[in-house]
Amino acid sequence: MGHPKTFRRRRSLRLEGFDYRYPGPYHVVLGTFQRQPLLATAPLIEALVGELAAVATAMGATVYAYCFMPDHAHLLVALPGGVYLSQFVQEFKGRSTRVFWHHGGTGRLWQRGFYDHILRAEEDVHAMARYIMANPVRRGLVQDFREYVGSGSLVFRRDDLS
Repeated sequence: MGHPKTFRRRRSLRLEGFDYRYPGPYHVVLGTFQRQPLLATAPLIEALVGELAAVATAMGATVYAYCFMPDHAHLLVALPGGVYLSQFVQEFKGRSTRVFWHHGGTGRLWQRGFYDHILRAEEDVHAMARYIMANPVRRGLVQDFREYVGSGSLVFRRDDLS
């Protein structure tokens, strides 16, 4: 027997019953619209990092790591109690889309929704930050993650994650 009809209802990517005001940290993955390589220029990425820092400051969030790949972005973020993860993501997506338009982009930047992974107590923030920042190395874009302009941390020095 096949899958039951969902009548075009989207399945939620969020955990049922989980309080997303939990302070985190969370590993968040945002896909670009239709997985297009829209995040491919250094000036755009630098502007997106600036918006990420501004949203984090405004919401009291901590960004342990980020990595803007051409067709998706990774964030390792901890939120203050009372701030929903979806609020943070929505604010960043909205502001970053306007930056994208300012840099000559048109249409949608991000696909609908996002993926999240709540780090468990046994998962190390430093190790996850290294994993996120090594994404361009695994993809073959650079030899050393420190060479990639689209990854970094608003907390750690790059050399502290080597």
